[in-house]
Amino acid sequence: MARHSAPEFQSRSRCLLDGLARRRSRWLVSTPESRHAKPKQIVGLAIRTTNNAESSPSAAKIPLLWERFSNERWPERLEKIGAFGPTIAVYSAYESDASGSYQLLVGRQVRDSRPVSPPLQIVSIAQGSYLAFRCSGPLPQAVIDGWRDVWAYFGRDNVPARAYTADFEIYGDAGPVEIWVAVQDR
Repeated sequence: MARHSAPEFQSRSRCLLDGLARRRSRWLVSTPESRHAKPKQIVGLAIRTTNNAESSPSAAKIPLLWERFSNERWPERLEKIGAFGPTIAVYSAYESDASGSYQLLVGRQVRDSRPVSPPLQIVSIAQGSYLAFRCSGPLPQAVIDGWRDVWAYFGRDNVPARAYTADFEIYGDAGPVEIWVAVQDR
């Protein structure tokens, strides 16, 4: 078996994954469901990034955020300050669209937006219309595939326009992860 250097292997893997993503864009693993979200306040740890940066293992911040959230036991720590419910990852403060920068906050819901101390932040999810995509399978690949479904879906004609207000992932105790994407009301 031939040995490959790490950069060469990553490059070949990325080409294979890009090819699979292009083929998958013809069909969706998950058909989105229309949903309506009530307003929520989420407290947690946040970073600012871009999809372009996340495609490069050396520049990716999202895996480090999730590692910190888990290793520092933030789900339990947030409960001590009144957080409840499942872990929620909120994409907000979009610079423009899927090509611009955005903030990702990983945390849990709180009943009010009282002041918090660093490194914690609070983000609001507004009431609105959403399309929910289900992501089944091992994490994090199921969510990566779920976002590919989101991009493929919104790349089609005659679908609602994304609102780019706040999108979020819900990590329940059992069952698939759900990605809720804000859409403009028609």
